[in-house]
Amino acid sequence: MKTNLLSQLLTKTNNCKNMELFLKALFTNKELKELDNRLKIFQMLLHGKKQREISEDLNVGIATVTRGSYAFENEEIFKIKSNIIDILRANHKK
Repeated sequence: MKTNLLSQLLTKTNNCKNMELFLKALFTNKELKELDNRLKIFQMLLHGKKQREISEDLNVGIATVTRGSYAFENEEIFKIKSNIIDILRANHKK
């Protein structure tokens, strides 16, 4: 999937409110909830939570957590030095 335009929009938009409005226009409420859950899964994995705990805490199926865990373990972004990990860690609510 080509993500050049989306990447540009995400990285060059410097207004949080405008980005929220854009994301609401781009995604359905259900899709936004799924994205939010995926981010929370990454955060919880970073803090050492087990998949079963995450499933219960977020009230999502274990398959959803497993897919998030698989991405967390295999996607390049989580293997390189990036501020994304720092941001996920810093914004985790315990």
